[in-house]
Amino acid sequence: METRLESREDRSVPHLNQLKSELLSDGVISPNEVARIRRHIEQDGALDFDDVAFLVEVLGEASEVCPEFDELFLPLMRHVLLKDGKIDLDEQAVLVDMLTAGESIRPSELKLLRDLQIEATETTPGFEKLCQAVMAIPAN
Repeated sequence: METRLESREDRSVPHLNQLKSELLSDGVISPNEVARIRRHIEQDGALDFDDVAFLVEVLGEASEVCPEFDELFLPLMRHVLLKDGKIDLDEQAVLVDMLTAGESIRPSELKLLRDLQIEATETTPGFEKLCQAVMAIPAN
């Protein structure tokens, strides 16, 4: 009989799907739900790319998020993406997912993108093109 040890990720996928389903039941991320999200991402003591990817998924599926969501999400994203000083292709992809999550690019997302552009020590040519394209979009 073969026994397979599950990784942390394997065990948490059903939990994450359940959490996301509960958070998005009404389509709106409220301050109470942000507190729940905070508890979840701090649970293992290590903020990482998986946390950012999860929050981008939640953002993409929510019809509305409260300011407290941005207060949690954007600094976390900045911290994780700049941890090694580089913006690589995977990080660039999650940025594109964030920027295309809503009907328009929010001012807080533009600020994050500008900060990343300034603070990253190394980026891909695609990241620079992304920044140029996004910054050229007229503000609403």
